[in-house]
Amino acid sequence: MQTRIVVGVDDSDNCLIAVASAAAEAALRGRPLHILHADPFGQPLTTPADEQPSDSGSWILDRAVDWARAAEPVVEVDGEVVRRFPQQALIDASQTAELVVIGDRGLSALQRAVVDTVAGGLAMQSSCPVLVTRGAGDPDGPIIVGIDGSAAGEAAVGFAFAEADLRGCDLVAVHAWSRPVAYDASHTLPLVFDEDAIQAGAERLVSEALTGWHEKHPDVRVRHRLVHGRARRVLTEAANGGQMLVVGTRGRSVLPDVELGSVSSHLLHDAPSPIVVVPQAWTPGHA
Repeated sequence: MQTRIVVGVDDSDNCLIAVASAAAEAALRGRPLHILHADPFGQPLTTPADEQPSDSGSWILDRAVDWARAAEPVVEVDGEVVRRFPQQALIDASQTAELVVIGDRGLSALQRAVVDTVAGGLAMQSSCPVLVTRGAGDPDGPIIVGIDGSAAGEAAVGFAFAEADLRGCDLVAVHAWSRPVAYDASHTLPLVFDEDAIQAGAERLVSEALTGWHEKHPDVRVRHRLVHGRARRVLTEAANGGQMLVVGTRGRSVLPDVELGSVSSHLLHDAPSPIVVVPQAWTPGHA
């Protein structure tokens, strides 16, 4: 059973933003917070960190634990330093977590490159949703969820409904639609496109994706937003003014068995608000 919030920390001051966000999520859910510092060259350590060598990462952990306890005194906080690479350590920790949180605010270009690498690998292999604390978000705004009709998209919709219900806010379901395109020279397209029919199909896709979730979360007010354009641009713009953006790990393609991680990867790097990537295997029963 996944019963805790996990946050990854390093020696940067910016990671404390992620710690505060993780502590807030733990308080909101009534869950304990586990703080994890992964250093493949350090010494393993579990809090409390008394009498540990200074190079063990204990000061990083102590600082993060103190910060979390000051931010949310009611939350039970513990932590550890593990001798692992960060991405794998967080993937392993996700197996017993309800949510994994990592930071990505105010970083240098080099730090962002490292975080993007960790976030991308973690998002694709995590056992639970991953929250990346990009941007500040609007605490009074809605939850934004990307709708693509995929199985992973269904998991994202379930998470988004649960979050909106938990926070008492609106949910905005966003779907980007476009005209058919040719993928190779042998792919024949019709000479005339019926844009009304294409949009009607997009509306059906969104309605089908939301089916059943209204009954499970009757207090959540849902708004639909269908926009003509590329998914990465549409969702980036839609995220402005939202509390968080929720997406799945896979998209939908007319080509069979093609995994589309490009939209999620783009949003992990450029979304203007906190973003949650929900793995296909996640189910609402874990929350």
